[in-house]
Amino acid sequence: MEKIKAIVYLPIKPEVAKRLNLPVKLPVLAEDLLLITDQNSIPIDVILRGLEEQYSIEKSEYWKSYLLYFLYEKFKILINEGKFDEVQQVLKRARDLQEDYRYYFYNAILQAKLGNYELAEIEFKQSLALNPNFSLAYYELGNVLFAKKDYDEAMEAYTKAYQTDPNFLLPLLKIGDIYMELGQLSDAEVIYRSIVQKLESSELSAEGIKFEPMPEAYLRLGVVYNLRQQYEKAEEIFKKGLEIAKKPEIMYNLAYTLTRLGKHFQAYGLLLELSKQYETPEVLNELGILQRRLGLYEEAYQTFEKVQDDFRENFERIQFFVGKRKYDDEFENEMKGSEELLEKIEFPFQDALETIVQSTNDDGELIVEDFLGLTKIEPILKDVTIADTNNFPYILAGMYIAGTDPIIMEKNTTKLTLLTMGAGLPLACSTAILRLYQHILSGDKNIDHIIEDIRGEIEEIHFLFSTRLTSLLESPLDDFFDVDCADYETFAINLFKAVGYQPSNEEIEQIEDEILRKTTKFFMEITTGK
Repeated sequence: MEKIKAIVYLPIKPEVAKRLNLPVKLPVLAEDLLLITDQNSIPIDVILRGLEEQYSIEKSEYWKSYLLYFLYEKFKILINEGKFDEVQQVLKRARDLQEDYRYYFYNAILQAKLGNYELAEIEFKQSLALNPNFSLAYYELGNVLFAKKDYDEAMEAYTKAYQTDPNFLLPLLKIGDIYMELGQLSDAEVIYRSIVQKLESSELSAEGIKFEPMPEAYLRLGVVYNLRQQYEKAEEIFKKGLEIAKKPEIMYNLAYTLTRLGKHFQAYGLLLELSKQYETPEVLNELGILQRRLGLYEEAYQTFEKVQDDFRENFERIQFFVGKRKYDDEFENEMKGSEELLEKIEFPFQDALETIVQSTNDDGELIVEDFLGLTKIEPILKDVTIADTNNFPYILAGMYIAGTDPIIMEKNTTKLTLLTMGAGLPLACSTAILRLYQHILSGDKNIDHIIEDIRGEIEEIHFLFSTRLTSLLESPLDDFFDVDCADYETFAINLFKAVGYQPSNEEIEQIEDEILRKTTKFFMEITTGK
């Protein structure tokens, strides 16, 4: 004899019933009543058991519609959990009730999850044959075709999805993704920007049209700007995206943008925050690179140590900066040949050199506290967009006191720049001058070769400065004699010009700017060996 199951009809508040798509009198098995503690969160299995029992008693369209709805809701839960065997059982129960467009749609979703794209495509098309206005089916069909790299048909499916429901913006997002895949950045930008405009449209809002927040559109548009090296636009759009949602992908890409804009401390703060929430190898690697650039060598070592299996080269490099490995023990130092020459040449800024000598240890490495105590300089330690050359002699002296040790040179240059001028543009200028100095000590006199060699590194530190530096490859080099070089960027650019021009002693004396004249003379004496 079949066991009789008692049903209790639970009254549901009208507003709750409407929001959760429940009948106002929900059939519930008596044995399940104790499982209900809150109308707002009734377990779906409790709902299904009650509806199935009710439908077995009263096979009406009313109860069947609710039962089908919650079977497909159960489908969504199970498929997100990856329980594909149970998903198939739920689909069979739904099909036994009614084989309509929804069954083909959800079966297509399952097949797509299983990687059966051909069958998924067939099922989506069957669903659309039964319901040609089903925009979500067009969208999911587009996703299957996108996965198959059938971009033309995917574009057609996404377009139909959007045409069917112009307030459904995900198809537009995927159309932009297709353009990205095809390398059509301008078309992708137009699409992503149109989504952002819709999301921000006050006119549509006034008409009662509201869209779900879509930070992904801001992320993708920002990436387009990054790829096109339009970093100011990228920064603006990424920051708007973060106001909507603090997506880790947006934070990561914004940090990339900020670095190339010379906003190093901003980028560092962002990556530091991100690393505490998402300690992925990629995030930690970028954090370590920025820590090294900002002179935080011990912190960088600890960071790179965590990702040494993924980014071995960076982990090995940072060890030179924290004294765990010696550069000369592992690499040929081409600057060694200039050691005797450096001892013979008079350094052009003796007062600055004396201060640096008193502020360094026996290896020539800067002791920050001693330097600040002697000079009474207030450390800058922030991103800046402009600096003068008043403290450049200290920076050059920091390079000089290191002899031919490339690691100490870089550490001194970085620390002195951050202390006296700040990060951002000054750090890019100092790094470029450091590399120029190292190339000269190595015997490289070809300014075009030097610029080509360092442009990638400088671009990562400050894109606009690297662009100006790279423009020297196609510019005259003889217009530096009467330039006012009080501005550090102007000084750096004209120093490269002077070294490339290779002026004679008589011509050097014609350089009006004193710091440029003395620095050029110093570099030329190294170059000529006189």
